[in-house]
Amino acid sequence: MELLLGCSKGLMALNRRPVTVLWNSAAGWSDSDEQVRQVESILSGDGAPVTVFRIQKGEDITSTSRRLMSKGAEVLVAAGGDGTINGVASALVHSPASLAVIPAGTLNHFARDLRIPLDVEEAAQCARNGHPIETDVGCVNNRIFINNSVLGLYPLYRAAREAYERKGLGANRITQFFAVVRAILRVLWHLPHLNLELQLEDGGIIHAQTPFVLIANNEHEVENWNIGHRTSLNKGHLWVYVMRRCSRWAVMRFFASFLFKRFSRSEAFEIYRTRAVTVDTKAAHLRVGVDGEIVRMETPLRYSSLPKALRVIAPLNYLPDADL
Repeated sequence: MELLLGCSKGLMALNRRPVTVLWNSAAGWSDSDEQVRQVESILSGDGAPVTVFRIQKGEDITSTSRRLMSKGAEVLVAAGGDGTINGVASALVHSPASLAVIPAGTLNHFARDLRIPLDVEEAAQCARNGHPIETDVGCVNNRIFINNSVLGLYPLYRAAREAYERKGLGANRITQFFAVVRAILRVLWHLPHLNLELQLEDGGIIHAQTPFVLIANNEHEVENWNIGHRTSLNKGHLWVYVMRRCSRWAVMRFFASFLFKRFSRSEAFEIYRTRAVTVDTKAAHLRVGVDGEIVRMETPLRYSSLPKALRVIAPLNYLPDADL
């Protein structure tokens, strides 16, 4: 109730500015005309003109967002998961246009950290009545991330799962489940370690043999069930979590401790705070997770924080300055 009051009172964020909704039905929405009309009605409640674009599977969301901005769009509403939000945000970085979010992904890290409701109508109310703030984004080889970028286990798991799905294990939920299980077992059984050199902005150099690295846009709690949660989005730092060299059994123990809410980041990771880091390896390319999407990138990987580079409409009860 407190959140709804915070979203429904105060200044109107949209203030009759034209609103463009990028609606990604492939992200898991109930793509009904009735739901679209409800969102349009809420967003246009103060007289703001609203246009809805349905994103098609395989469409380049960033290019579409840039095209809409070139036509005068001032507020872009990303309706989808973190991948959809990333695509829209990538077009808005360092621009005067604002991003609003209606979350519909599996994890919705960005929306949760901004305290945006996961209900579609409540999120639309927040987009209409919230207030603009400036948040940081991360960048790796000129690619933006709003949450984090990962190396090692997760990209390898995704590659294995997609390979099984191409062989026929992606036809329905039951076969998808088997693809997930087989991919996890395959990665854990082989448990490859990356040989990396990480050079921090202050000149520090770290040599690591690790199965997993997470580079986060601001500090992630990485404790118990709060993995990925952030209390601030505007500190201007990257947090680098390097998993210590370990056996497959140690990884399984970490996973079990996570399930039983006993996971401790200090036990599993070496942790560094920096504004920029370069990650190098002997391999010419690495699979890199960027807000859940897997991208093949040339090495070295050059990471940096872009402080307050993105304007976002947040609920009125989200006060970023309180974190400073």
